[in-house]
Amino acid sequence: MERSTMLYRPDTTGFPDIALPIYQRSIGHVYRDGDLLEYNPDGRNFVELYWCIRGEGEVMIQGQSFRFSGEQVFFYLPYEPHRLQSIGMPWEYRWITFDGPGAKDFMLAYNFPRTCFHAGRCPEELFMEQEKLLRDMSQFAWREMVAVICRILALAGGVMNESTAQGRLVTEMVRICRENFQDPGLNVNTLADRLGMCRSSLLRAFREEMHMPPSEYLMKLRLQNALSLLRDHRFTQAEIATRSGFADPAYFSRLIRGKFGMPPSELRKK
Repeated sequence: MERSTMLYRPDTTGFPDIALPIYQRSIGHVYRDGDLLEYNPDGRNFVELYWCIRGEGEVMIQGQSFRFSGEQVFFYLPYEPHRLQSIGMPWEYRWITFDGPGAKDFMLAYNFPRTCFHAGRCPEELFMEQEKLLRDMSQFAWREMVAVICRILALAGGVMNESTAQGRLVTEMVRICRENFQDPGLNVNTLADRLGMCRSSLLRAFREEMHMPPSEYLMKLRLQNALSLLRDHRFTQAEIATRSGFADPAYFSRLIRGKFGMPPSELRKK
């Protein structure tokens, strides 16, 4: 048994009369409680993204077979062979497609793995929002559909999971850094002491969640604040360094010069 809903752009042979990087083509919700095999060896001329809600299936991506199960995502690029086969039942998933001259590069820019990868709970509310927009078809709706696709892709890339001990730990580390980056004494060692953790465990957890070490995150926060203050001529260079967590104004000046090719005094003029 299969229950599915799908909605298509009225004219899939052309694009709406509005200049956009991509265009929503179709969207669907599939619930299958029986055997299924879909196969299209030539693929289709648009990007397809699938998000599994529950159950399990098998998909082929670039000639390799992968299990596709709950909270996983995968995608097909234009003209890639398309194959889906049900395994665990019931199998439920949502899918979305988009096209346009830049659709392939737009999808590849997210640098997602070419396999089935874990992404967390399917944001069904965004898929339903997209359905409403696709029925609207106003100029605003076409622009908003691009934004919703970006939100879906952002969530597919993963969010901080605060239901796990590691997710809660890194969330707390980020909070401490954001609230205390102006303290030049804040570093990886003081973070570890404050959280009662060994330095190596803290570094590993932060890297896995944030894809950078905590020292780099702290530096980015400090530099971000300094660049904002450079626009305010009430503060001297030394005051900006101090207010941004840099204990040594000379180091701050070297850092700015190294990143922008000019000292802070010149940068603030520009």
